[in-house]
Amino acid sequence: MARRREGNRVLGPYRQRDRWRIIVVGERGTRTVKEYETEGEAKQVIRSLKRHLVRESSETIGQARDKYEIYMREEKQNKRDSITATICRLEAFFPEAEEPLVDLTPKRCQDLYDAVCLRKSERTKKVLSVDTQRNALAEAKTFLTWCVGKGWLPTNPLLLVEGKGRRQNGKLQLRINEARRWLDSAERLADEGEVGAVAAMVALLMGLRASEIVQRVVRDLDDDGRLLWIPDSKTKAGRRTQEVPEVLQPYVMRLVEGRGPEELLFGAHWRDWPRTWVKRICKAASVPTVTAHGMRGLHSTIAKDRGMSAHAVATALGHESARTTMRSYIAPGTVANSDQRRVVSVLGRGAKGTSRMRNDSSPIVPTPQGDEKKSSDSVELMGIEPTASRVRFFA
Repeated sequence: MARRREGNRVLGPYRQRDRWRIIVVGERGTRTVKEYETEGEAKQVIRSLKRHLVRESSETIGQARDKYEIYMREEKQNKRDSITATICRLEAFFPEAEEPLVDLTPKRCQDLYDAVCLRKSERTKKVLSVDTQRNALAEAKTFLTWCVGKGWLPTNPLLLVEGKGRRQNGKLQLRINEARRWLDSAERLADEGEVGAVAAMVALLMGLRASEIVQRVVRDLDDDGRLLWIPDSKTKAGRRTQEVPEVLQPYVMRLVEGRGPEELLFGAHWRDWPRTWVKRICKAASVPTVTAHGMRGLHSTIAKDRGMSAHAVATALGHESARTTMRSYIAPGTVANSDQRRVVSVLGRGAKGTSRMRNDSSPIVPTPQGDEKKSSDSVELMGIEPTASRVRFFA
């Protein structure tokens, strides 16, 4: 049986012959019936009463934000880094913690968003990117919708605020030749003992998120360095086990020597650490500067270009939906190029009637067959072939 709701609410309007009725439920469940001649008049009174009831039990933005943080941690069980990022965005969007929630009118919310769009980054001294602005707006809308559900707001005043600018889907990616030079530089630094270079190589060769890289502990590296467990991630689909390419195995095995199972594999770092190293290697290799996320995107682009299905690539990247992979990670034209080569192969017009492409139904980690397939499957699927201590992309 449904639990009866307690007081402090307004019901209606209900038509009663030629009049309109509303019911005001008090704190102890007492009911007061009011009637009006028109529906518009009744609705106006309801809006006024709701604002009054909300104001009586109003929370400040800071109080609501603190309770929202508890909700994310205890009920939603979001990851700590995700909660921290959300709270930082909310603090930036709503700088006045003591401001009552009910003072957040649509105009006030529009002014707050306009201020975000004009704000400059403390680090770069440049205006925040459109993606950063839109992400803050999205977090703020979700937060206020939750406040409405708690009865602290009658409606979400941010719903009428529209995002400005165009989001950028996908990050800048290196070209194949540039990626070859990048890997040359990364290997040289890794050979010199630079752990950050190894982490950067993992972003490209395994397609891991930056947060997934820095959160790995020693025991996640399994089977003598051949497997890497990712037991927790941004999404459920992100929980997976991936093969470690042979070219990476000596480097990661070096990291576990003499260390406890729960120690962080790459040491204690924030999630921007792999990005810093990816950029450092870009500079050393004299290639365009990209991010760790861009390397993750390059991984999926090459994998798809070599004939893997979008679903297989999405699985490797830990995405719940192949649409996310196709929209934000795989370079434009890749799918069309892959489809074209399939057609040519089927028609028997490929090079000498053969094709190096995998069938779309191939598993993410194929079973090795013969000595020629002993090289890492993860590397092979990307179109990368280890030669001696170096890594080479297939032409």
